[in-house]
Amino acid sequence: MKLKWIYPTMDQWQKDLIELVKHIIKAKNEPEKLKDLVQNFILLCGRQIGKSEIVAYCLALILKEAPKIKLLIVSGVERQAAGLYNKVMNYIDIKEFSKIKGGNPLRTKFTLKNKSQLITEPVGNDGSSARQHTVDGIIFEEMQLIPEEAFAAITPMLLTTGGFIWMLGTAWATEGYAYDRLSDDDFKVFRIDAEEIPQERPEPQRTIMLKFLEKERKRLTIAQYQQEYKAIPSDMTRQIFPDKLTAKCMNVTRPNNIVESFEYVCGVDPAGLGDDQGSISIFRIDLDKGTAVMVDHIITDQLYTTQTTDRIVELDKLYDFEKIYVDDGGLGFGVFSELLAEDSTKSKVIPLNNSSRPLDYKDEKRKKIFYEDMIFNLLNQMEKGKVSLLQDPEIRESLKSYKFEYSKTKKLEISSNYNHPVQSIMRAVWHLQGKDLNPIVYTIKTS
Repeated sequence: MKLKWIYPTMDQWQKDLIELVKHIIKAKNEPEKLKDLVQNFILLCGRQIGKSEIVAYCLALILKEAPKIKLLIVSGVERQAAGLYNKVMNYIDIKEFSKIKGGNPLRTKFTLKNKSQLITEPVGNDGSSARQHTVDGIIFEEMQLIPEEAFAAITPMLLTTGGFIWMLGTAWATEGYAYDRLSDDDFKVFRIDAEEIPQERPEPQRTIMLKFLEKERKRLTIAQYQQEYKAIPSDMTRQIFPDKLTAKCMNVTRPNNIVESFEYVCGVDPAGLGDDQGSISIFRIDLDKGTAVMVDHIITDQLYTTQTTDRIVELDKLYDFEKIYVDDGGLGFGVFSELLAEDSTKSKVIPLNNSSRPLDYKDEKRKKIFYEDMIFNLLNQMEKGKVSLLQDPEIRESLKSYKFEYSKTKKLEISSNYNHPVQSIMRAVWHLQGKDLNPIVYTIKTS
């Protein structure tokens, strides 16, 4: 079982994982040894400690050494499964792939000459898009972002094969399918604390990691730091947008027409060149019903501010927006300034970055609009059934990633590790606030 590790060092926990995988391979080739072997594991990791790299190595090892095995990687959205899938391919020599039309492995599926197979699928909102397979192993990538309904839809794939489940990701709340597996005797638990990893790393990486972790301890709340780096689930944090509410509101598909009798508004979360993404959300507004129905959602990637502006101007030609709500903080200021200079958009663009909103019908009293106001307005409008969202996994993942907790000083702390879709959505939906000047008090249940 020789497979070259492409990184300079390997941590002890990674070596332990490989040993478990070698036992799984041996049991697959000698089925009588499967009876007492715990094949399932949950890999609860701190951030950036080499999780996907070692799992990709282990998957490549299984595919090479266990003929005819069929494995499935599932995730909340395609890009997550694709990331792990591509890392697996890096460990496999091109000569080992079975010949297919075009000569190259497919983007979401490949087969080796020994007839072993790897497939990737996004789960969608309920797992239905991935449930058609019968497999020998399921790998849940970023398990904390997979909707609860998906686990029930996908795990039956193992009914006739006696296959394994690997669950990968960071710590989440103290409830749900993933959390329950931590106390399941059928699962081996690997809990990897990011603070312990630097001790095994050579200099200067060791010092770099320790300094970074020290900064993160000061920046994050206790619960956030424990979840992100120490692999400790916290009952102090809660999802802002519950899965059931998200599923209820994600009830429309992209229309193929524009209805002139309705208003259209646009929410924009700009991003510049680099790894960061941006987002544009477009909603159709029904003034009589006070509802916002999403008609399009666009992820922008590596665009100059001028390119983002040009995109919005072109969209305005199609929809004739009533308002364009832009995050004008940071890089967004360039987009806002350019839209303000455009004749077609200067009367429509509204900055929503700690700007102000009226508190009375005369517009004599005004209050700062803060980030929390926009988040909780979106939640409130969703709860009232006033918002319909596209059935888009990127949107579902973004909503699920939003968490809140209260600090020791009772200050509300909101966090998200994939905020771009919600950032543009909450700005567009703020338009509904402008139709009702009665102040609203927002609350979140903590139990």
